[in-house]
Amino acid sequence: MSGARQEPIEIPLSEEETEIYAEYKNATNKTERDAAQVAFLRSNQFVRVKDPVVKEYERHRVQVTTFMLNVFKFRKWLNGQGKPYKKAAGGMSDDGLYTVSPKLRELMPRGLHEVKFIGKDSCTTVLFRGIPKFSGLVASDEDEESNASASIFFYDGQSLQDAGRFYVTAKSNGENAKLGCRIIEGTTYLFAGSKNTCMVWPALIPRGEIQPATDHNIPAQFICLLWSHWYLKLSGEQQKAFATQMTEKFGTIMGEINTPWYEHVVPINELFLECYAILDNDGRPVHPKCAFDFFKTHGIHQHYPSIAAATPAEKKTPHRPENLKEVFLKESNIDKIGPDGLKLDAKTNYISHVFFQSNDIKDLDDVVDKIRNASNTEGAVLYLTHKTSEKVIGLVKVKSSQYVVWRRLRETMKSCLFRPLNNGEIEEFPTTTGGKPKGSKKNKPKTRGLRELLQATKDRIHRGMRSLSHVPGCKTNWRTWSKEGMGFADWWCKSRLLDGKEPNRVDVQFVYKESKCRYASLVTEYRHARAKQQTGSQTTPPKSGFKAGVEAKAGKKIESEAVDEVWSGGQGGQGGGQGGGGRVERGSGRGGRRGRCGGRWKGGRRIHMGKRNRRGRGRGRDGGQGRRNRGGRRGRGGLGRGGASGRA
Repeated sequence: MSGARQEPIEIPLSEEETEIYAEYKNATNKTERDAAQVAFLRSNQFVRVKDPVVKEYERHRVQVTTFMLNVFKFRKWLNGQGKPYKKAAGGMSDDGLYTVSPKLRELMPRGLHEVKFIGKDSCTTVLFRGIPKFSGLVASDEDEESNASASIFFYDGQSLQDAGRFYVTAKSNGENAKLGCRIIEGTTYLFAGSKNTCMVWPALIPRGEIQPATDHNIPAQFICLLWSHWYLKLSGEQQKAFATQMTEKFGTIMGEINTPWYEHVVPINELFLECYAILDNDGRPVHPKCAFDFFKTHGIHQHYPSIAAATPAEKKTPHRPENLKEVFLKESNIDKIGPDGLKLDAKTNYISHVFFQSNDIKDLDDVVDKIRNASNTEGAVLYLTHKTSEKVIGLVKVKSSQYVVWRRLRETMKSCLFRPLNNGEIEEFPTTTGGKPKGSKKNKPKTRGLRELLQATKDRIHRGMRSLSHVPGCKTNWRTWSKEGMGFADWWCKSRLLDGKEPNRVDVQFVYKESKCRYASLVTEYRHARAKQQTGSQTTPPKSGFKAGVEAKAGKKIESEAVDEVWSGGQGGQGGGQGGGGRVERGSGRGGRRGRCGGRWKGGRRIHMGKRNRRGRGRGRDGGQGRRNRGGRRGRGGLGRGGASGRA
């Protein structure tokens, strides 16, 4: 429509920013370009500049200034002056900010530090950069909501149509890590840190002597420790060759640190750091073949033989509440971190690289399908190279469907069960993990029974899995995902909280720590237990429905497990649905929501989902004050007392 108002899609530059950006584009050498980049970031309202950190060493005083996105200020701006940009951003995350600010996409990587080496009569400045922001191939490949798309993050106006080949690299499921090495006036320094941290020290001094790695909540301490350990294992000649190449040719080695005390969705049972890219001195990724040849030359080898991590074997003895603390400290390796820091094995090589593979662009769709249906992996990062120059033109993420589903489950469990347990909001466990009641006597936390919370968790899991419509295979598999997720919630409450029946046997502090730090191992333990229960002897996790789409394409018969199971131990749903031989929920109903139009059932499967129920008295056909009956029969008691809804 000609008269329609156009929503702004890019934040305009101020006059000062415009002048500085012109200086950046017109710079004739790296020194001028780096100086203009720093000046631009200092002038941008959404970039936070931290106070410099200064360290004194024998040859130089090292001053590190960190630049990072100010997402909090961006959110506040979007709700006020910048409201017209809210739709274009699509979200209030750093992805949303990058979406509406093309100049920040160009000049503000994921982590940037200005490092000054100040000598007696000299000052050398180095920019230690993280990798440029890149996006998912489609919406399901992003962890946060935004309008970010792969196309806007390609370099120099390139697009997918310009690609001739692509390289698959496994997406390591750890924490962001940056590694660097520079020769400054004859002295070699190591650089290392997480996304927004940077430590610099003389390479020949063991990092543990400068700062022991004592706090498992600070990844940077362990990144520095592993990097120093790796470098000092090299011979003098190897150290010189490595430092020279890094100084003259490369800028940053990108990796992820995997720690057994902080898992995401892939189990981690050892400490290691996986490298996945090398940036040039301007912060752009070099060609993958160049990067992985460099790794091989310097003794950095591949950690896993494929895109997926190995599935841990089934535990011989299931965890019991009595031994959870001992097992957690041992399996997480936290018990190895003493007052003097973590001590590394002198012979172990803790630095490795991810799996990678070269492919022709015509095979993109087939390879993406394989990644999406892979198990025990977060997915992959694809490096696209130009069809004629072989230059890297962009990176895109592709997440496995399993990762997206189990991450959604983790966030649901965290908000519905894990956090309430930690906050003393479960009636059966009324203390925080610190052992003290939360709040004052006048302001005690609102508590709910474990059974009620479990039912609410299942309801949210069911709705959450059904809402993953952006995930390939959702229409076919969401009921299976829901069934597995609700089964996990049941299993966790039973195995870790003993269903609230024996609270004195439960060490709440370590139950919570395990849920926070060892979530992936919890899921694996559950899947082993579920497989054993289903088969009586199976000892490896069963197929979880994530490969159903691929198997169906291949003509294999799929035995669907997408039947909604009985909700045991939850609140009874009033008026949950019409009978017809279908199964319905069971459990005692009290103080919940009216179960209105829970869904129609036929032959054991619900074929229509009702809307979320509203509070009030239940008049449902299957209503009942106490336990709800199966098989479509009328409940006893006529009018229900408002038990919580069934699966709708």
